[in-house]
Amino acid sequence: MNSENTQQKRFRILYKLEAWLEGPMFLLSIVWLYLFIVELTGGLSPVQEKLVVLIWILFVLEFSIKLVLSASKVDYMKRNWLTIVALFIPAFRAFRLLRAVRVLQLSRVATTTTFVRGLTSSRRFLNELKDAQGETPAAEIHVGVLLAYSPAVTPEGMQPFLKQLTLDVQPEMNSATEIPWTFHLVEPVALTTDKTREPSDFLDAATMRMTEGPYDIVLVITDVTLISRRDRIEAGLASPVTYTAVVSTQRLTTTSRGKPVRTLDAAAVRHNTAALLLHLLGHISGLHHTKEGKGGVMAPFSFREGRKLPPRFTEKERALLKEQVKHLPERELRGGTGLESLIFHLIMAAKHPKAILSPLLRNWAILLPLSLPGLATAAVAPSLLLIFTAEIWDVGLNMGNRTTAFFAVVSILGASFYLIKIQSLFLPRKEKNVLTEHQAIANVVIFLSILLACFGLFLMVGGLMMVIELYVFPEDLISTWPTLDKPVVGLSDKLRLAAFISTVGVTTGALAGGLEKKTVIQHLALFLDKP
Repeated sequence: MNSENTQQKRFRILYKLEAWLEGPMFLLSIVWLYLFIVELTGGLSPVQEKLVVLIWILFVLEFSIKLVLSASKVDYMKRNWLTIVALFIPAFRAFRLLRAVRVLQLSRVATTTTFVRGLTSSRRFLNELKDAQGETPAAEIHVGVLLAYSPAVTPEGMQPFLKQLTLDVQPEMNSATEIPWTFHLVEPVALTTDKTREPSDFLDAATMRMTEGPYDIVLVITDVTLISRRDRIEAGLASPVTYTAVVSTQRLTTTSRGKPVRTLDAAAVRHNTAALLLHLLGHISGLHHTKEGKGGVMAPFSFREGRKLPPRFTEKERALLKEQVKHLPERELRGGTGLESLIFHLIMAAKHPKAILSPLLRNWAILLPLSLPGLATAAVAPSLLLIFTAEIWDVGLNMGNRTTAFFAVVSILGASFYLIKIQSLFLPRKEKNVLTEHQAIANVVIFLSILLACFGLFLMVGGLMMVIELYVFPEDLISTWPTLDKPVVGLSDKLRLAAFISTVGVTTGALAGGLEKKTVIQHLALFLDKP
């Protein structure tokens, strides 16, 4: 009995220790991998060499403690044999060469196992992350249908239309994909006005419903006018990134001048809305437009007055759908820590590179500062003052290239994280315990877009400073500044100074200028530009 209690106690201690150490040890593995890359590219400094040895000792100590606390040391060593190889082969090599090799070489021997140790130390962590995601979802699709209504209508008046719409769409999706689709009418959202909206305006409500459901897809039905980011009125738009679609009944009920407005119970409205929804669901499922005249659901959508039934997917579209929807039920991270959330985002980004690159290629985020006058002004204004200050020239000209590059990277990354945090751009905007697969993908797109925007701001300010240095600033004025020890300034010096001033501009732009949130979300191109 005492033996069992002792084993249980040791197991609890080991479990708590692993939970407490895994995050810090994973970060140390990343640091060690970074030092390995530094050594390959340019060599380590004495301080970095000592840091390598220290981290290696910590890894050995961590493994030794866990081995002592484990109930079955043999089983523990069998499960972690790769870790043992990564840790102790360098030690044997070090002992063998101890008499002939300097401490510097010893540290380099230890570094050769960096990558292996970086992977093995994170193996159990990734297994825990996999457990946190839960099991692979069943092959079925759940769609949340969210009504966003203006003061001009009532949710009760829209309910029959929504129910009929799901009944018209569900059989074709079931047949085309050969897996069940279930549509759920969720609690509606009341809009304060009937003003024109962009699809991104509904993302907050849609992503919250997605995590609360949880739903694989969220469909938003609204009676207000819907416009794309290119300011075109559209009947509906889809986001393959966030698994969200928005349909505007206003566009579907509008007729040409002189004709009465269509009602929601009109046959033409009913069948055309079903056709549009099938089209949008096809986009979310990974299908693309087919050429005009070839028919099928994915032909470019247009309202047809004489449409009697919703279109059907072609055989080619059905074959593609069956393949695509296998991955449509999403993995989820439930109750993950901050570090688990980070790794979850990285894993989802690696699994869906095309879903990330597509909006990045559409949104031209590097030009986003041109659409944000507050951000650009707050970055340019202090830079214009600094360029004519002798002290900034003194600092810039005496700063090394590596130091300048370091400050540039830090300023761009820092500004990006600050803008995302202060504007709460990540999805879902409110704290939830569930993070879906495509919300993680959308967050990666958001982060990379803001990062590119800050880089674009850096280039814009730096380019402006170079123009002033080359064509505005009087060359002979430099010799009159007593603080400068370098009266002759070359092109590389001016580039370095422009980059340094630009880092200040990016930082002040983020802190003082901020972002116009609506403009940013619209610019991210999370939704397609046309149905």
